[in-house]
Amino acid sequence: MATKMALMTKQIPWIKLREQVVTDDATLSVTTRNFANRNVGTGNAVKIPEGINSVSITFIGKPANQTAVFTWTLYGYRDTNGMAQKLAYGTGNLGDVAVTIHPITGAVATDLFYADFLAITAQYYMKTMAEKDVGAASGEVANLNLDIGGLKYLLLELTTCDAGTTDETDQLEAIYTGF
Repeated sequence: MATKMALMTKQIPWIKLREQVVTDDATLSVTTRNFANRNVGTGNAVKIPEGINSVSITFIGKPANQTAVFTWTLYGYRDTNGMAQKLAYGTGNLGDVAVTIHPITGAVATDLFYADFLAITAQYYMKTMAEKDVGAASGEVANLNLDIGGLKYLLLELTTCDAGTTDETDQLEAIYTGF
């Protein structure tokens, strides 16, 4: 007699990883890598829910120029008493896929777009991070995917996201889901 087995993978809805950026984040320096001393203006480290092993990250924004490149750096913390581990950094830009309903708030969205280009310039973590870069005019959404390997918190820095304009810096945010 055959037995049935069901795998139960926990999944979470989209959650904010990075609030909307007002100005470029200050780069986290070697001397401030302790969790308690993370730079003001870098945003909060987000606690990953218990039981989540992997995350998928994407970006939403309202740019003046959709081809303007932004730079991201992702850090992880194993605990609140630990230091920041630089996981990876790279670039991205928003694409042509409109956000019609905000994935977190459920509110009707206007003039918001998902990223369609994400590139990993370098990565440093024991687990390999992968990008789903779909390219311009693809009609798809790009994302970053990472097995978090026991990390409890993620911290995302966003820099060079204003591309010389004044009306897009406060419109870029990052969201994630986990499984």
